[in-house]
Amino acid sequence: MFFRSIQFHFLVLLSVILCGCGVGNLYGPAYYSDTKLGENVRRVTFRGGDHPMTGDLCLLRCAELTLESGHTHFQVVDSESGSNIDQVGSVYPFDQHYHMDSPFIREVTSVTKTIRLHKEEAEVGFSYSASDVRRSMRQKYEIK
Repeated sequence: MFFRSIQFHFLVLLSVILCGCGVGNLYGPAYYSDTKLGENVRRVTFRGGDHPMTGDLCLLRCAELTLESGHTHFQVVDSESGSNIDQVGSVYPFDQHYHMDSPFIREVTSVTKTIRLHKEEAEVGFSYSASDVRRSMRQKYEIK
């Protein structure tokens, strides 16, 4: 009986651990940020992934933000892209004898878009349909 109880608790613990693996939000706090710059102007930054994918996911977040705010279309009024070098701490087991503090680096791409939100398609310039962008990007990257 005691052994069966331990088995049960172990299986429950294992299930909780395994359910947590791989469950993550595409938009975790390390991946995107958005800032309200004006009444209908937002600045959206997306970090991570490869350059083409990072730009697409930034555009997806722009579309979702547009829809969440009750608008249907958005215009990109400014766009920036680049990359930063992040240092990753050493996992070398004898790091106190290793002369470099952080010998490992990785490149992190980022895209920032400043958007203007609209209740309908813009009369001047190109505007994106937020629902079309959201649908096509989710389909392209198989996001549910």
